[in-house]
Amino acid sequence: MLGVLILSLCLHVVLGIVDPKATQETQNLYKRLKALSRDESKILFGQQEHTWLGAEGGHSPYLIDTLTHDGGIQGWIYGDYQAKTKSLDDLSDVKRMTGSYPALLGMDFSNADDPKHTITSSWLGRLAYERGEIITMSMHFSNPVTGGSPWINNDKGDTLRSVQRILPGGDHHYKFNQLLDRVANWTNSFKDSNGNLIPVIFRFLHELNGGWFWWGLNNKAKNTEQDLKNLYIYTVEYLRDKKGVHNFLYAFSPDKFKDEADYLKTYPGSRYVDVLGMDWYYASDYDKKSTFQQSVKTLVQLGEKKDKITAITETGYMNNGLEKHTDFWKEYILDVLKQEATTKRIAYVFTWANHCFGNGHCELFLPYKGYSAEAKFVNNFYADPLTVFENKIPNMYT
Repeated sequence: MLGVLILSLCLHVVLGIVDPKATQETQNLYKRLKALSRDESKILFGQQEHTWLGAEGGHSPYLIDTLTHDGGIQGWIYGDYQAKTKSLDDLSDVKRMTGSYPALLGMDFSNADDPKHTITSSWLGRLAYERGEIITMSMHFSNPVTGGSPWINNDKGDTLRSVQRILPGGDHHYKFNQLLDRVANWTNSFKDSNGNLIPVIFRFLHELNGGWFWWGLNNKAKNTEQDLKNLYIYTVEYLRDKKGVHNFLYAFSPDKFKDEADYLKTYPGSRYVDVLGMDWYYASDYDKKSTFQQSVKTLVQLGEKKDKITAITETGYMNNGLEKHTDFWKEYILDVLKQEATTKRIAYVFTWANHCFGNGHCELFLPYKGYSAEAKFVNNFYADPLTVFENKIPNMYT
């Protein structure tokens, strides 16, 4: 009996939450997301920076200069000066269409050393959390070896063996630690109005099986699969054990994959992963709904086998595909997920930001108020009983 008990406790450590010292709110979020991953009746919906960037409705005091597009429609950016004065985040493309914010807010550690960025992310994150939203953070970080872009083809420096060089024993290991220190400093000060730490889904090294980031595979960095596993493990252990970060859930989110074995080729092991995710974008008409469906099915089956939260951590139609596929979110996402019970067992679906860059150019993953696809998004996706936005999200933290 004692042996069975010890085995049970060991299995709990291996298969449970990555951080056994996680705050109570973080543990509660983990349990509720796990339950949603087994629930075929609800899927949360989230968007990156949905109160930070938008394509329509811009007004003072938001930054709107040069962001006009499509005949006078006003894009916008929430400025750090607004965060400093604790201005509310009333603008959101999703909210202006539906009356509700998304259920998740995504942000990024790309500028973790920039006070303007950190004060804005802290304030917008707090506002979203206190509405009941879930916060997720990605990390598009510069190469510590070269100082160059996250996108390796834009980096003219020597990127060879980048990951090995920032691991323990590497000549740029100290620079990676400095980056993680900044991440930890922000996270350990990310608190609600009562002074409690806010839980975060930390989705780092995302799309690590692709070749476009310096932390990826099959590019001029020549990283190995084991390199990436080692980097993931080191990051978790450094933040959790050395820096005392206890409000993270850790997400693993490769890009498109062929099958379970392909998905797992950079998997660091279940002791280091809370959320099994996937980033799966439609890039053209060559990307088939059937392939997306099979990928989701594989993800869910693997998540249930490993007792993990499962999520579609990024999806959408690249290159403003909404212009052509105006009912994309129903036809290419929702209808596909509804085809069988297995593919409805995911905690959330997440998409990227609507971002206007100036000179009339915007990158859209969702419609905005007045856009040709607005009515279809509202009537066929938002209003569907399966999707859950902020106004219907259950309390995820108790």
